[in-house]
Amino acid sequence: MSKHGKILVAMSGGIDSTVAAAMLHEEGYEVIGITMKTWDYASSGGSKKETGS
Repeated sequence: MSKHGKILVAMSGGIDSTVAAAMLHEEGYEVIGITMKTWDYASSGGSKKETGS
């Protein structure tokens, strides 16, 4: 159980959003990180495993 409640953090994959999420967690929030896939791995040469399909 968190001290302050839940908070949603948009995760870019970079250090800034990661540090922000970690700091919020240390302050007592239950942190939920989300990210948005804006490309298709399969059409850019990735494997099917990477697409989640």
